[in-house]
Amino acid sequence: MSNDVITILTIMVVYFLIILGLGLYSFRFSRPTMEDYHMAGREFNTFILFCAVFGTNISAVALIGGPGKAYHLGWGVWAYFVTAWGWLTPVLFYVIGNRAWKVSNRFFLITQSDLFLKRFSHKGLSRLTSCVLIFYTVPYIMAGVIGGGRTFSGLTQGAVPYWLGALLVTLIVCLYVTVGGMRGTAWTNTVQTVVFLIGSFLMFALIAYGMGGPAKATELVVERFPYLMDRSRFPMSLFFSYGIIVSLSVPMFPQVYIRLLTGNKPAKLRRMTMIYPFAAILIWVLMAYIGMWGHISFPELQGAESDKILPMLLAKYAPVWITGVLGAAIFAALMSSLDAQLLTLGTLLTRDFLGPGIKRKEKEGRAVLLSRMFIIGFALVAFIGALIKPMDIIRIIEWGFAGYASIIIPVIATLYWKRCTAAGCIGSIAISQIILLGIPFGFIPKAISFGMLPGIPALAAGLFVLFVVSLITEKPAEKEILEFFDSFNSTQNVVKETVKI
Repeated sequence: MSNDVITILTIMVVYFLIILGLGLYSFRFSRPTMEDYHMAGREFNTFILFCAVFGTNISAVALIGGPGKAYHLGWGVWAYFVTAWGWLTPVLFYVIGNRAWKVSNRFFLITQSDLFLKRFSHKGLSRLTSCVLIFYTVPYIMAGVIGGGRTFSGLTQGAVPYWLGALLVTLIVCLYVTVGGMRGTAWTNTVQTVVFLIGSFLMFALIAYGMGGPAKATELVVERFPYLMDRSRFPMSLFFSYGIIVSLSVPMFPQVYIRLLTGNKPAKLRRMTMIYPFAAILIWVLMAYIGMWGHISFPELQGAESDKILPMLLAKYAPVWITGVLGAAIFAALMSSLDAQLLTLGTLLTRDFLGPGIKRKEKEGRAVLLSRMFIIGFALVAFIGALIKPMDIIRIIEWGFAGYASIIIPVIATLYWKRCTAAGCIGSIAISQIILLGIPFGFIPKAISFGMLPGIPALAAGLFVLFVVSLITEKPAEKEILEFFDSFNSTQNVVKETVKI
């Protein structure tokens, strides 16, 4: 192992120890309750809330998958993902988060499944929602582990094998999430968000400088690979559908939805949504250019090999010690999503499936213990899945985005439409999943997508079914409707009524 590799590894180990120590230190402030473990007592201010939401959202998709996609498709990748997401997602954060915070704060709700259970008292709908969210979150976690393995391998030029890098990331994240819960992930996300925001600027500047400046690097792309500078590989139908699917899916990521409820006041959420678009656009523009420039230095990468382009460029153009520091920035982005996803899966399983079997006097402590056990189990599943080395990260995530987006229609209807029924929500989710699975597997013709992602017809069908079925099924009891919607009329929302888990 060369001295350069040892230097890089030493810097990253120091960073990992800092993150791990911070996550474990948060345990000193925790209480053995579900609300504290999964929501940190709903006590976050604007900055912590922004870091918790943004850090959770910007993951291996942006810092590994983004440059990897731009390597093949060019600069237009940033617009592919951000054109709608940069502004529509923050709007949805507030449209959904403001009402969800009020009702969740009053009745101690945590997940989308909790929201449906409180609104309709229908366990079937609640558990169906949890199953869908879990089904799409496991591959997302696996993508983070894959990103960790590929980053280690790229930064150390293969000295640390893929499997060992993936294992180290999984173990570190699993340890501090299991111990620290939401508070631990939020504290580490704050540090990680600052690290990868600053690190993204530095990575862009150093790589551009090493290639003769941003103008020179882009000029070389125009001369040698002109197709990377146009939108010829972005059909308008896909461009449109990507914007819609990505924008609608992010607020329904269970790890993001939960964090929308952790602020100490709804006003904190409003301020966070005003900051979010600028940071989102910035990250994707920088990563798109870096990935495109990578074609100059490494023109022969095939398929998923391009996911290593960012660490490869750092190893080539940055001084050794800076490579280690910026490698830590990449891991900051990976881990800030991975920890939140693991915590969320523990929440979903504990509350929606095993919670009712816990004896009342042991409920809180046993629920927290079960959550920790599930986190460890899912981390193991994600690591094993990552060893299979499946498709590139963006393709894995594309598959999950539409699944998450299909939940947003019943969630918005639940929060805003009094005539909405449980049957309508179940029908909406069911038809969306049938289409999302049917098109890729071939038992539903691709023609119904009209060249767009399968998520678009799935969303359209889900909206239609929810509306029709809600109108033809029995309206919920007036008392239940009034109790639920009264939460939005309260300005203080200080009284909490615990929903049984």
